[in-house]
Amino acid sequence: MNERRELKHLLKERAKKNGKYYLIGLFFLLTAIYVVDEIASNINSAMQPYVILDLFKIPSQNVLSKEYASAVGVFTIITMVSYVMMLIAPFYKALADRFGRKLFLILNTFLMGVGMFICMISPNYIFYIFGALVITFVKSNDMQVMYIIETAPKEHRAKICNLTKAIGLISVSLIGVLRSIFYDENNITTWRMVFLIPAIIAILVALICIPFIRETPVFVEQRILELNNEAEKENVSEQRGGVFSAFKMIWTNRQLRNIMIASVCFALVTGITSYYTTVLEAANGMGKITSGMINTILIIFPFVNGVFTLLCGFVSDSVGRKKACFIFSIIASIGLILFSCGARMGWSAEVIGIGWGMFIGTLWSITDTLVLVMPAESTPTSMRASVMGVMSLLLSAGMALSIILFVIGLKFLGASSLGIFALCVCIPLMIISCVMLSKVEETKGNDLDSI
Repeated sequence: MNERRELKHLLKERAKKNGKYYLIGLFFLLTAIYVVDEIASNINSAMQPYVILDLFKIPSQNVLSKEYASAVGVFTIITMVSYVMMLIAPFYKALADRFGRKLFLILNTFLMGVGMFICMISPNYIFYIFGALVITFVKSNDMQVMYIIETAPKEHRAKICNLTKAIGLISVSLIGVLRSIFYDENNITTWRMVFLIPAIIAILVALICIPFIRETPVFVEQRILELNNEAEKENVSEQRGGVFSAFKMIWTNRQLRNIMIASVCFALVTGITSYYTTVLEAANGMGKITSGMINTILIIFPFVNGVFTLLCGFVSDSVGRKKACFIFSIIASIGLILFSCGARMGWSAEVIGIGWGMFIGTLWSITDTLVLVMPAESTPTSMRASVMGVMSLLLSAGMALSIILFVIGLKFLGASSLGIFALCVCIPLMIISCVMLSKVEETKGNDLDSI
């Protein structure tokens, strides 16, 4: 009875024609979701030093102190324990292969707002970490990316993905604007107000999406096929989305296995993105840059990040996913050098901000390509969400290891040397990832319906 009801609903959904006005509206809503996703993804790392100084009651509010380094260690250890919950993330994402993409697109966006609100009102660091974990859990699903991949023309997938993401990344400058408006160095608790407006925006966007967004046509067709054809249903049952099936497919399929190894290697680079404000505050403490320069950097780099992310989409659709990742790795290395050396030597805020924007713009473009786009373009529709969920889990595991690596570096070398430590760790890892990526077959232009 439930299957009949579901089939009736899906047939009605398929009968609806997605006109140009719906597609334009969908583009704007997915862009709004990307804005929420990027702000939620960046706000914790952007505000991390001030959160730690407040919730750990660091004396003299000095990020160069031993107390701060110890607090970062404690903060990270508790966060790593909390990351055990991330093991259920692939099971959660795999539900989208059974119940559709729309439900989880809306739910994830709503929970990002809830997570930011929890962080804002947290009375202690345990409560704060719980809010941050809620954000981390849902942001890793990237359901808006799957929507674009399953809706956009195949020759424009990367461009549309990166265009919406670029707009989202530029909006991250809102964090710098809110910091300059609400944060007062003389009252460390004012960091909380920076979370308020993004939390409200996230919840409103989720509510607006409920009546306006439809299910993706690729999922609708696949699900109708399964419900209509009993023989096909039996044939698909073994390949139906599921975490263990996805793990098996990744390990036994040469293409997916090579993508997975390359992505895990690259995930180990990402740890520095959690501590870039620590690098900046350390430079401030050494007298190399000022607090005003930090505000300028936090406003500049999202724009540079957005520009490079947008360019990455056009490059990826033009030269292919593999060559694009090689090009992006070179740009990321140059950007990290400008940021790390610029902060340590007191270069201008513009140079430091441009360097960081170059680095993370290309860094996350490579990560999205390896974890989302190439796996999606190599996996059948019935397994796509499950495989992407497992890939996201492996990315999270690599990021967790990378964070631990940088905490160790912070503990033994101090905040003042963290930027140089990042150069010594990240550039060799990017080279290794590119070597592994050379063994992967190109996925540009693959027909999702025929995989």
